Order: sequence, then C-alpha cells, then structure tokens
Amino acid sequence: MSSIEEQNKAMVAEYFEHYWGKANLDIVDKLCSDDFVINYSMQGPWKGKEAAKSMLSEFKEAFPNISFRAYQHPLIAEGPYVVGRWIGGGNPNTGKEMYFSDTTIFTLRDGKIVDETGEEGALTALQQLGLVQGPNPGKEVRYQLE
Repeated sequence: MSSIEEQNKAMVAEYFEHYWGKANLDIVDKLCSDDFVINYSMQGPWKGKEAAKSMLSEFKEAFPNISFRAYQHPLIAEGPYVVGRWIGGGNPNTGKEMYFSDTTIFTLRDGKIVDETGEEGALTALQQLGLVQGPNPGKEVRYQLE
C-alpha cells in the first residue's frame, strides 16, 4: 500500500472520529474540499462545506443522543478511495430507539476529502421507528398452480 493510501486512511479516520463521532464541525474546514459532497440515502446529497455542517447539525437536532463509531473492520484504501464500515444509533425526538450500520466510500483529491457516499441501513432504521413495516411471515403471496 502506498504512503498516499495510508495518509488517505488516516485522514478519513480523523474525519470520521471528529465529524460523526464528536459532531465537531470544524473538521469539515480542515479536511474537506470546497466542493465537498456528502450523500446518504436518507440525507443527501449535500453540496459544499456549509451544507455538510448544516446536515449534521439538523441530524443531531432530530437525534440528540445519536452516536457513531467505526466498525470493527479496518479501513480499506485503493488509489483515491477509502472504504469503511460504521455503526450508529440513539433515540430521535420520538423516543424510539434506532440502530443501523453503513458502508461508506470516501473519495480524496489533492489531500482533501471531496466526496462521502454511503448506503446506511435506511430500511432497518425506518422499521425501528415504525415508519415502514417489515414482511409478515405467513402472509406471503402464494401462486396457485394450474
């Protein structure tokens, strides 16, 4: 692995710890490009540093005690990309618990994070909040044989 890939992994680890883990918005100015895009299925896309800060602020307002941490898998780097897994959860203002995991791909260019795209367990989270019902065993569609 090249030293650039190691540097990219270290930058993503620092970003994740401070942005998602500690809600430190200053890390966006330090590590992200001016045209930074953050894109998750339940929140994105948010374009630019100020938009990324607003997204996290709004998310923390709706989920005051939510926390995130890196999962037990290592970060994987290849060229300008770093991939990582994380878990998060807490209680939204409704009081219901919600926990989910995600795989995120970060793209880095010129020593800055330019893109954070992830696919969080949106369906799992929505089911836990009671907004989407899961399958009902025993009520499957059955096709009649002719």
